[in-house]
Amino acid sequence: MAAYNASAIPEIPAGQFRVNGGVLFAGPSNRSIYTTPKANFSPRAGFSWSPRVLAGKGVIRGGVGLFYFNFGVIGNQAPGFSQSTPFVASLDGLLTPASTLANPFPNGIQQPSGATLGLGTFLGRGITFYNPVPSYPYSARWQLSIQREITQNMVAEIGYMGNKAVKMGVDHQLNFVPLRYFSTSPSRDQANINTMTAQVANPFAGLIPGTGLSGTVTGRNQLLRPYPHFTGVNAQQRTDGQSHFHAFQVRLDKRFSQGLQAIANFQWSKLLEKRSRLNDANPVLEKRAAAEDRLYRFVFSGSYELPFGKGKPYLSGAHPAARAVAGGWVVNAVFTLQPGAPLGWGNVLYLGGPLNLDPHRVDGTFDIAQFNRIPAQQLDWNLRTFPSRFVSLRADSVNQIDFSLIKGFKITERVELTYRAEFFNSSNRPIFSGPQLAPTNASFGLITNQANTPRRIQMALRLVF
Repeated sequence: MAAYNASAIPEIPAGQFRVNGGVLFAGPSNRSIYTTPKANFSPRAGFSWSPRVLAGKGVIRGGVGLFYFNFGVIGNQAPGFSQSTPFVASLDGLLTPASTLANPFPNGIQQPSGATLGLGTFLGRGITFYNPVPSYPYSARWQLSIQREITQNMVAEIGYMGNKAVKMGVDHQLNFVPLRYFSTSPSRDQANINTMTAQVANPFAGLIPGTGLSGTVTGRNQLLRPYPHFTGVNAQQRTDGQSHFHAFQVRLDKRFSQGLQAIANFQWSKLLEKRSRLNDANPVLEKRAAAEDRLYRFVFSGSYELPFGKGKPYLSGAHPAARAVAGGWVVNAVFTLQPGAPLGWGNVLYLGGPLNLDPHRVDGTFDIAQFNRIPAQQLDWNLRTFPSRFVSLRADSVNQIDFSLIKGFKITERVELTYRAEFFNSSNRPIFSGPQLAPTNASFGLITNQANTPRRIQMALRLVF
């Protein structure tokens, strides 16, 4: 406190500077990385009803339930027991070097301290810890559908499904600069940037050797953080995230008859999430389209036995050699159609004009003139309001046909040879990755990668005996 009071900054008057928080180690009353609820109630209910009005050819199904998720594999963060020695380039804002390539660690290699330093462990560094009291994430799901027989071998189904997931894990950087110190200007605020990045007297000078916080000066923004003695405090699995999913579904299913089997599925859906913040200091999460959101998805798959050869409508009475060549062929096909993932935007300066985005146009996906691209005018230390994703701005869509040809050759009663030819991305249509979205990048607005593979054809022979 005395070191800070000697050179206090205007934002924090002398006597009000605080250094709170530190690493908590395991002990008799704190043995676990985290503690979870002892019991979770997961009820589920469903029904199936065939009303008289459907004349025995239809059924209505529905259900609702709660489903809990596990936490998966958790990384064991062990500050003090796992030690690294950082390369400290300078202690005075890069005015003079503190280390060189010839002597990168002038203070020696730091050894693990274990728990001996107590609250002084990892001072001047970034720490990561797991939420000690997480809540189990769970989802509430509900579904209602009507299934109706159309013909003897065909069924149609229409339905709705919803899902709300809550208490989802979200990582949060707790060592943020409060929002009141960020600029609200719609353009670059150089004066505020200069203020936040200015070098001021460092109250930790000489107290935290071997780190970037041991020099005589430090950035003003470092002293404004709630934990100025740490460079970062990342809390993992803060269970305050959530998502909402709604889907309208239609399915047409033709069972195998007359050599044909086919299924067609269509889904119109929306998946929204709250799992990140536009600014670390924001008290609420950003509501946005999830990376997995697809507005619709249509998939058709079918299998057809060609009507040639023995027991078929055509060439059934032909010469055995002709039947052997023409008969036994089966064609399988899968057609998939869906839009791409929503694009993820950074803290850009958007000027407000139409983008005219075409995600399949590699040499200019959108109008880059609608963004400020001058490096010296980019935003920094500003209160971000520009969303990270938009529902209507997406990467290239999936429009792909895969099919295969299969034929069996009967050699003897117990020996059969099967020939298979498979065509992946048969139309050779490229699905492009998202465009470059950094305005200062020379490739801004351009697509430089393909998300799928070009047409692939593979053939195989299989002998079964």
